[in-house]
Amino acid sequence: MKKIFALLVILLSCLALQACEKQGPLPEKRESSQTQGAMAPDFILKDIEGRDVRLSQYRGKVVLLEFWATWCPPCKATIPELVAVQNKFRDRGFALLGVSVDEDLDLAKKLSKFSKEHRINYSVLLGNEKVHRAYHVGSIPASFLIDKEGRIINAYTGYLDKFETRVSEEIERIL
Repeated sequence: MKKIFALLVILLSCLALQACEKQGPLPEKRESSQTQGAMAPDFILKDIEGRDVRLSQYRGKVVLLEFWATWCPPCKATIPELVAVQNKFRDRGFALLGVSVDEDLDLAKKLSKFSKEHRINYSVLLGNEKVHRAYHVGSIPASFLIDKEGRIINAYTGYLDKFETRVSEEIERIL
């Protein structure tokens, strides 16, 4: 009985680390912005300080766009790797933008507190359904690597082992 219980716990833990399904209806399946070489859909979102952030203002930089939530265990597990990527490339024409899919009344305050607690060193934005749909985000974490011209180079969904190493190699290639 203990073996079965232990196996069940391991199985559930593995599933929890793969990806968190975003709340609400999933986007329609169609030719998506996730296609390599497609232009990344532009957007304007508020950051946790209340300032407008437009994706197109980052043209000329390599951007990693990360969709995540505070309630998502795989998203939390990825944060230290994202912090390391930001530290490695921030002075080399790189920007990391974390787009929260959380839905709370005082979201900016909650995200500000969460960012401090987790030592997030990159911009945290308050996402919305329009942006989630534009990127066809159905589960999180979901990341999009965008080149200097605004084209999507690669998309990643779910928790990926050694994400920092994988994405760093790609960023290094396109910088």
